[in-house]
Amino acid sequence: MEKLPRGAFVLKRDKTPFWNNSSLAWIAFLIPFVIMALAYGAIQVFPFGQRHMLTVDLYHQYAPFFALFRDKLLSGGSLFYSMAGGLGTNFYALFAYYLASPLNLLLLIFPPAYLTEAIMLITLIKIGLAGLTFYLYLRVSFQRRGALAVAFSTFYALSGFVIAYSWNIMWLDALVLLPVVLLALIRQMRDGKWLLYPVALALLLISNYYIAFFACVFIALYYPILLARYTPDRQLANRALTFGKTAVLTIMGVALSAILLYPAFRSLALTSASGDKFPAAVELIGKPLTYLGQLFPFLQPTIRSGAPNLYCGLPILLLIPIYFISNRIGLREKIMNGLLLLFLFLSFETNVLNFVWHGMHYPNQLPYRYSFVVILLLLTIAYDGLRSTREFRATELGLLGLCLAFIIPVVVALDPEMKVSPWTQWGAIALMLIYMVLFSSFQSRKYNRRLHVNILLGVMLIEIALSTFSGIYHIDRNEYFGNRDGYSAGSTVNSIREAVNRVEQLNQADKFYRMEVRPHKTSNDPCLYGYNGLSLFASTSPKAPVDFFSNVGLQNNGINSYQYRGSTLFLDSLFDIKYVIAREDTVFNEVERFIVLGNDLITVYQNPYVFPLGFMADGTILDFSSSKANPFRSQNDLADAISGEEVELFDVLLHDPVSGSALSAPGQGGALFRYTSGTGIAGRTHNVSWTATKSAPHYLSLDMRGHAVDKVEVVIEDRAIPIEGSKKGVFELGTVAESEEIELEISVSETETESGDFEVRIASLDREVMWELAQQAQREGLKLNIMEDDHFAGQIYPKKDGLLVLSIPYDPGWTAYIDGVPTEIETIDGALMAIPVEAGVHDIFFAFLPVGFHTGLYITLASVGTLLLIILWGFVFKRYVKPRHNNRESEIEDFAESSGFSLENGESAAESVYPEFRQKQWRFSKKDDFVDDNAGEAIDEDGTFEERLFPNLVDAETASNSSPDEEEDEKVTSNTEP
Repeated sequence: MEKLPRGAFVLKRDKTPFWNNSSLAWIAFLIPFVIMALAYGAIQVFPFGQRHMLTVDLYHQYAPFFALFRDKLLSGGSLFYSMAGGLGTNFYALFAYYLASPLNLLLLIFPPAYLTEAIMLITLIKIGLAGLTFYLYLRVSFQRRGALAVAFSTFYALSGFVIAYSWNIMWLDALVLLPVVLLALIRQMRDGKWLLYPVALALLLISNYYIAFFACVFIALYYPILLARYTPDRQLANRALTFGKTAVLTIMGVALSAILLYPAFRSLALTSASGDKFPAAVELIGKPLTYLGQLFPFLQPTIRSGAPNLYCGLPILLLIPIYFISNRIGLREKIMNGLLLLFLFLSFETNVLNFVWHGMHYPNQLPYRYSFVVILLLLTIAYDGLRSTREFRATELGLLGLCLAFIIPVVVALDPEMKVSPWTQWGAIALMLIYMVLFSSFQSRKYNRRLHVNILLGVMLIEIALSTFSGIYHIDRNEYFGNRDGYSAGSTVNSIREAVNRVEQLNQADKFYRMEVRPHKTSNDPCLYGYNGLSLFASTSPKAPVDFFSNVGLQNNGINSYQYRGSTLFLDSLFDIKYVIAREDTVFNEVERFIVLGNDLITVYQNPYVFPLGFMADGTILDFSSSKANPFRSQNDLADAISGEEVELFDVLLHDPVSGSALSAPGQGGALFRYTSGTGIAGRTHNVSWTATKSAPHYLSLDMRGHAVDKVEVVIEDRAIPIEGSKKGVFELGTVAESEEIELEISVSETETESGDFEVRIASLDREVMWELAQQAQREGLKLNIMEDDHFAGQIYPKKDGLLVLSIPYDPGWTAYIDGVPTEIETIDGALMAIPVEAGVHDIFFAFLPVGFHTGLYITLASVGTLLLIILWGFVFKRYVKPRHNNRESEIEDFAESSGFSLENGESAAESVYPEFRQKQWRFSKKDDFVDDNAGEAIDEDGTFEERLFPNLVDAETASNSSPDEEEDEKVTSNTEP
């Protein structure tokens, strides 16, 4: 740079702060990314410590599905179906709900041991992208650029909703894409740029259709406001035309996603969520102060129950009132935004609207899942109100700030359900007073305006950083972030993975088998560790198998989950669970299974009674119906139905006489015990005992009927077996020798009432009957020669007519063929699949394709074709048709000039041919000028449309429209909004 001569000076407006407009987009991404990363680091998440950021369902559900998805991509497995969990599940539906985000491809660069770190990186990137896209949305919507927009975008990316549900990683995509869809809508209406809208809408729907439903409902409600504000011509006909274009583009965007959405929609009909009934009456919660209180910082996030997470920065409490009393903003726009806000808050308040918002479904915990759209609207209105602070005197803003500071402790005092501590409300009051001073002093010329903006920006970022740290701290205390060692990394996990590989080598001749791990680490261990198993916890799970597994004794949540907890040797064998990996020392006497592998950390047991994947059963099995009352009876009935005769697989023991007055025993053969608790530990402890009648595997069935317990334990000789008393189901006691005593000890919690009841049974399994059932299944079992996730084939040689039963849950996507002929698939108790097979030799083939896949594919292909044709026509029009019109206009103008005539009404040729040119002129004729947030930065590096065409006119207007109290280095530009 040439050395400046002596006495040279630099204009004030040429000075740049630590940021500049060209880097603001990157800053909008990096700030929330870094703040969230530091918040995780503060609780010692790896690499800052040895913890992970998985909690709630991310721990039990989503992370294992990420591991399964990674394995499928690397191995080339089917994306339609998976045998990994639930005895088999529709992976396409699971992919649509949990795994469709393009960012999930980042999993491929991480080894299995770093699964938790891959998920954390994806989470941080999504949070950063939410800040970036909201910043771009504000820039496009208001045509302003400035550092304060970064603060608002950070408020959006780290809002109370994001902190509370950051572990719900698949929801974050909608927060990223909703601002993109909105800015695409604005560009379509205002600028005629339409292509981004259908593509962004399709990506929103594909990334996660569930949370996208909330976003689409909001877009539909918000669209009239956008139409009124951004339509260039206010004539009704032109707005109707714009609406029609939007409707067509919306249909096109939805159609683009049909290949994934339509099959997912069809699969939802099988889940428990499809059966919820519409509320019979309208109910009001009656807690308006609660919603105001949720706007305060440093609150404990609402996760399982409570008020909606609405926090998105304390300044909105100042700016929203300013927006609604500002003279700059049109009355119609304020009314429309106000009505929409009122409707959204009424949705929190009324059960009917809340039910509708959740897709005609009552959510299982995680309340008010649509609160993120309220946050977006609040921030949009507040950012629009930011410009109006210049209309008010310092005393007016100061009084507003003082009133709000006083309201904070009042709301905290009147709402006892608010989860706050003393420092929370004092911190909120202090911040409100600081904002009051900063906003009220903006009019003063005593301060450097750019420095003033930087101070305000710094305070806003400090607030959101402290709120983020506070929120993550509370989640750690209430929900807990665990240790990475033992989840996807560590010696035990490596041993499990090695055992899975070793077992596969031992069974190269066996096309299919299942295994399980005990005790479980997650509710989806088969997906997490890469083996075919029984456990599954997924919102896409069909309801019928859940009921079936519950009735036979497996532990479940009654909605969308069933676990390898409560299984018996019979169920293990029936479901082809050939191996069990014990990650802890077995506390009971394990005799029936024998050890095949192991080290100091794990032991692998093999089941000698295992059934094949498909086996013949008597035709009467179609009449089998499981019972909720007694799992041992249900398993006995199932064994009878398989064999075609009564076999008495389980024998329920009679309890020994009960002594004392605290416990009332049932009658002979009964199972319901009533208790009366006294004071002290001895008074709350109850004992029941049984005596084994033969040496056999024994099982305990326990239902505490919801009563809280401190301890449940079974003692057999010198072995104490802990029982998870809070869970209803069957518990394995191992092999018990004849005449050994089995004693059950239950300690009722002090929080329980003095009297109550529980249901308990103990049954033994007949080894000989079990062996006969296994031999029968193996003799006439399906001999597999092809086994893939979404199709398998083999031969079967039944000696008599019957049913081929498969230990795979029924899904309408399965198609069965016998000797190449399609065969109707029957269901057993609505859960397992079966097909009728005649005696003789038969080739069996099963294939899976999600229901509705072809229909969705054709719709998507038609939409893609239509989109390409429109793009091609646009190219042809721009390249060939439009130049002809331009040449024709030039000829008309030359003729008019040479003839001395003017066009009708003084129009130019361009205006007569291109009416949108007049529309742009109309937009730029408005003189609602505004100052950029940074008090000196231009709207756009290239200038607005008007600036590029008429730079001299803009400079003149800028000089004439500047108010006396503006800094001389501020640049005033025309507002291009209608």
